[in-house]
Amino acid sequence: MIKQLLTVIVACLVMTPSIMAQTFEFRYHGEPISDGGTVVIPAVEDDFGFGEMWCETNPSSNPSNGLILQLLSGTTATGNATMTITENTLNPVQITWCMGGLCERFINETTKDKEFSTNNGSVLVQFEAQNAQSEGVLLATLTATVGSETHSVIIKFVNGDVAVSGDVNGDGVCNSADVTALYQMILNNDDSKIVNGDQNGDNTINSADVTAVYRIILGGE
Repeated sequence: MIKQLLTVIVACLVMTPSIMAQTFEFRYHGEPISDGGTVVIPAVEDDFGFGEMWCETNPSSNPSNGLILQLLSGTTATGNATMTITENTLNPVQITWCMGGLCERFINETTKDKEFSTNNGSVLVQFEAQNAQSEGVLLATLTATVGSETHSVIIKFVNGDVAVSGDVNGDGVCNSADVTALYQMILNNDDSKIVNGDQNGDNTINSADVTAVYRIILGGE
């Protein structure tokens, strides 16, 4: 009986899948981004005085100012990355993507692949839409693979008075504060922070709108 019990325990241990620790993540302004999450960046006037509108994931070489790929263990790694533009109504004069010291220009392409490496624990992601010609949105997905692990982040550039999906409280981004605003409205009838609570378009503010915002935060828009 004991022998049979030990056999069952060993079999269960063999069949139980091992849980691999996450080895890297994307961060924006020093904060981790959930896998598939969205970073919303509004256009700003350039520093050259020409009145051109630019969107940048990293306005400087300081990683704390923008988007980076951060290793969670070790300092050196190599990997592969893909940048895919899924929507572009900004019509910028130039779109540039630099990562790990390598730069690519999007001319007629919507997808580019590259290899990257780091020796200091992080990789700076510089993605720029220079001199936007129109108000609108540029939406792109960056997917990176290191070893057998893959993560992605959605980059959303916005120029002009363009509604941001999931932005319940009107601060220009979709995050946990919008979920809190919805809960305060639903549970306490407090609409002081509600600008656009009806996120699913059914003309009612309820738990379905909370679900809609969660999906946007998690990258399911």
